[in-house]
Amino acid sequence: MIEVYANGKKFSNWLTASVNRSLDHIAATFSLSLQPTGGLESFGMFPGDSVEIKCNGTKVLSGFVDKLSSSFSGGSHSVSVSGSEKTSDLADCCLESPLEWAEKDISGITGDICKAFGLSFSNSNGVEVGKPFKKFSADPGSKALETISKLCKERGILACSDGIGNVSLVRPDSCQRGDYLEQGKNLLSANADYSIVNRYSTYLVYGSGKAKSKVKATATDSEVERNRLIIIVDSNSTAKENVQARADWEKCSRIAKSMSVKCEVHGWECSSGIWSPGVICSICAPAIGINEMMDLLANSVTLSWSMESGEKTEISLVPPEVYAPQPESKKTKASKASKPGKADPWASIRKAVRG
Repeated sequence: MIEVYANGKKFSNWLTASVNRSLDHIAATFSLSLQPTGGLESFGMFPGDSVEIKCNGTKVLSGFVDKLSSSFSGGSHSVSVSGSEKTSDLADCCLESPLEWAEKDISGITGDICKAFGLSFSNSNGVEVGKPFKKFSADPGSKALETISKLCKERGILACSDGIGNVSLVRPDSCQRGDYLEQGKNLLSANADYSIVNRYSTYLVYGSGKAKSKVKATATDSEVERNRLIIIVDSNSTAKENVQARADWEKCSRIAKSMSVKCEVHGWECSSGIWSPGVICSICAPAIGINEMMDLLANSVTLSWSMESGEKTEISLVPPEVYAPQPESKKTKASKASKPGKADPWASIRKAVRG
């Protein structure tokens, strides 16, 4: 059952409803549609109003209405509303103060930024954030989330929310394990995309320096059978190992991004409660080429309801290496996350399809 509250009023009789949370967006979003009993003046919800949404009694979103649409034709009248979690202000708005920090780590700085927007922050997942920064400054005019992302990116950390306005940190390569997803058991449907569009047979990376003395490194993707070369100039790298780390990262990141899966399950709940992003799921679906259990990261979850289909959850899955951080150019050694990752996740699928 879905419950929507706004301005002290409970709204019901929805035609459709959905709530989306994603590791790629700091704020959850929602959309609702209904057939009102009277004119728009009797609806009672307008852009800017605060909203709370519960699924099976669990609060899954706390935010605001962003958009209201009303239409009629013949004898019908419909109203739809959409909006986002209150953390959307981090993505939309600039930080006025503070703009400088000294001897604070990622948790401390992120906590200060969230506090400036009336949001709570905690490193509840126990993510290792590294040493404090001796000095860190936010660029004037930059969005608050841009500042947080700048801090987190090179250390392979993501800032995410829980849907109700609380911000925390996640490291995708150390996420907890979620439910098994298996064709013929709990999967209602699934589709997979395998793309070679942004993959290359050879990655040639040049570091900084004069033309004749430029440091260079290559990485090869043996699964790309055509001669496809890409040349990348990393003007911040001077050491051979850093240039090589960049080449390896380009290859592994593009391999990971070449595969994605979307699937649907009945209901909104899994073994740990309401479905949420940030868990590793094992999936087996021979119809889309996944003949053996494969571990993928749930990076997006959409809880939906309609009169025709009832409660469903759509889960987007990607290899965890999609979020591996770009190696830091100024370090003399490549970070662990920037080293070569797993083999091509869909090489066995290609072999099975070709026969």
